[in-house]
Amino acid sequence: MTFWEFLHRLGPGYPSARGWYAVGLFTLTLVILGMIAAFPELRRDEFFKSISTAIVVTGYIGFAVGLRDPAKDREQIGTLLSGLNAAVDRIPPRG
Repeated sequence: MTFWEFLHRLGPGYPSARGWYAVGLFTLTLVILGMIAAFPELRRDEFFKSISTAIVVTGYIGFAVGLRDPAKDREQIGTLLSGLNAAVDRIPPRG
């Protein structure tokens, strides 16, 4: 059994893109917290605080954007396209 087969057996559809994003974000946050625990002098380094905050906040914003529902987006686009098609059909032909 490969690693990917093992992950697929954990549940239907796992790992999804959202699942991998969540795992990566969680791991990145743990690494940053681990660095702070291992090197306490980083707590006083303004550059490290700024960079680590930016990395974590950017990750959470990206995760929130990734939670959009693609099925709902497709439905809205389909509604828009059918409305546009109806409007184009009402245009009288030239000549």
